[in-house]
Amino acid sequence: MNKEKLDIYQYDFDKIEDNVKKVSVIIPNYNYQDFIVERIDSVLRQTYPIYELIILDDKSTDDSVEVIKEKIKTIKDVKVRLIENKENSGCVFKQWKKGINEISGDYFWIAEADDSADPRFLETAMEAFDDKEVVLSYTESARIDENNYITHTNSQDLYNIYNTDRWDFPYINEGTDEIKNYLSVTNTILNVSSVVWKKGDYDKFLDTAATYKVAGDWYIYYKVLEKGKIAFSNKPYNYFRKHSKSVSTKVKDDIEYKEICSIQDDIAKKYDLPLPIYKHQRIRRHYMDQNVSPDVRKKRVAWVMPHPGKGSGGHRTIIQNVNALIKAGYECDIYVEEDYITTDEILEEKINDYYGYCAANSYVGIVLRQEYDLLFATGWTTIDFTKNLNCPKKAYFIQDYEPWFLPMGDNYIKTENSYRLGYAPITIGKWLSHKMINEFGLSSQYFDFCADLSVYHIDKNIKKENAICYIFQPEKPRRCDEIGLKALKLVKELRPDIKIYLYGSNTKKQVDFEAERLGIIPIDECNKLYNKCKVGFCISASNPSRIPFEMMAAGLPVVEIYKENNLYDFPEGGIKLAEPNPEAIATALLELIDNDKELQKMSKIGNSYMQDKPLEKGFEQFVEAVNNLFSASEIKKLDIKESYKKEPVKASDEVKAKADTLFGNINIVASGGPTKRKLRRIKRRIKDILKAICYKIINLIDRV
Repeated sequence: MNKEKLDIYQYDFDKIEDNVKKVSVIIPNYNYQDFIVERIDSVLRQTYPIYELIILDDKSTDDSVEVIKEKIKTIKDVKVRLIENKENSGCVFKQWKKGINEISGDYFWIAEADDSADPRFLETAMEAFDDKEVVLSYTESARIDENNYITHTNSQDLYNIYNTDRWDFPYINEGTDEIKNYLSVTNTILNVSSVVWKKGDYDKFLDTAATYKVAGDWYIYYKVLEKGKIAFSNKPYNYFRKHSKSVSTKVKDDIEYKEICSIQDDIAKKYDLPLPIYKHQRIRRHYMDQNVSPDVRKKRVAWVMPHPGKGSGGHRTIIQNVNALIKAGYECDIYVEEDYITTDEILEEKINDYYGYCAANSYVGIVLRQEYDLLFATGWTTIDFTKNLNCPKKAYFIQDYEPWFLPMGDNYIKTENSYRLGYAPITIGKWLSHKMINEFGLSSQYFDFCADLSVYHIDKNIKKENAICYIFQPEKPRRCDEIGLKALKLVKELRPDIKIYLYGSNTKKQVDFEAERLGIIPIDECNKLYNKCKVGFCISASNPSRIPFEMMAAGLPVVEIYKENNLYDFPEGGIKLAEPNPEAIATALLELIDNDKELQKMSKIGNSYMQDKPLEKGFEQFVEAVNNLFSASEIKKLDIKESYKKEPVKASDEVKAKADTLFGNINIVASGGPTKRKLRRIKRRIKDILKAICYKIINLIDRV
């Protein structure tokens, strides 16, 4: 295909006369004798009159100065100055600053000496300044080569990594919105020659920009746009000259990569960026990954986790902390086991749907796609996969003491042994770290149980009910639903006026007392539930659940069971721990619900305790723990003490008597009879047969 050649001289347009503002033009030049005359002409031929022209020469070693002086002799109607440096400044941004400090107009255009422009460029860019809040206006750039052939009619291929039609149309946007959603990722303004600026105090920005080798212009755009709006025209009236002689080197690439990261991180620290932006930032860096030194690129972390399940709090915690690491400057990828059904796209969709947006890449099949600096196992079922993966550092993200999930046997011992592999443990809560330190001799780190305080808070507009809410998840053995339901049955028998809410699962399991079943509810509905109930009830027979902490954040007093796992993370005043039997739990619930003074005291203490534990604090603690893994210093062994030192609530005589009446004559051994036991054996046999068939099918597929 024949390329069109740019000819700025082929058309003459009339000068506009109305609403003309004072525009100064700065042309910085260094060794562009072959292009400087056309550049000057492209400025003088603008339909929008220019107020003054300032040409800066940065001690050129070619004949630029002589060419410029001869050209100036021919200029009649515009004030022109040539300013020559006695020594080369070594930095284009120093020249920008020098030129800006010389102008007397209200707006300025930095027209680089080797670029060119359509005569309508300035008129088009200046239209946006009718909006007095606009501080920067630019147009699309076509690209030209050294011989003035137009190689590209626009430059979206260099900056539109979002695959959006946004730059197909003109727009005016708030500067901070442009920063957060676009300049936070990449420099979308490729060429300063395409920009017209409102005059302002930019010295500080320009001084900082002078410390950059490559990305100083990007930094300046970002800082200027904090002062006002940006305007864009999709008309490609700027001609950006790309030289073919530019050579990439490892050193140059390392410098550029560092500067890209510096600006991305600077904006991320200052603004609350949407999570998808972090994925776009990574895409921008990915273009350079293969060309930069390993010690320059961002730290990479691989996470191996089980397949996601809807409503899984453990998965949600993993995803939240993956996002926290990404926000802190790490690159994260998630891997799950190959199941021959799920694709990478389906996995990503599930994660985003179940737990909120995740900025990590997600892969099915535990074969690492690149080299990583750190590898996380996230449960005992992931350990065998991580053993065989090469990575210089391995860590264990521990949310529960998983041996307790299993009957004593091979898998129990295997799960215990997973803590003996030398992986660096980072636990949620203090108790797990206490266990890792004291039983396995590990230098464990932890992050606190925290809550989203924007969701979980006291809402005084919600009327209290004489009610108890219970996290009812019979599919999770650690929730001890049989004990929990018996405790609530006792409460209901003794106090029929108390309302019971069951939530947290869509199970159809029968309940033999009156209760309102809410199923799985959104988190904002959880907060409403906690605010209208007098007492919250939760059982976790392994690591503490996050739910009691969220209840306390909402000002809800909590009843839990007294076991070692609950003694290291809960505050004494915000929770009551009862002996792990229905009678003691029912006693604790009844003692609380009838004691308004204690309810108010516990509500205040629990809520106050959680004010120091927003989600962000937990994320910061986790990120610090990961940073420590890369530190040269040895991780210190912590001395973790119990935080709950009260005696457990014991069953009252009244509750014991009622329990004897309700449960005393139940023959647990004979429950269901021989017929039911036979049916269970048949069910197990059918399951075993189906599993065997599935394994055979998978083996056949593997062979194919």
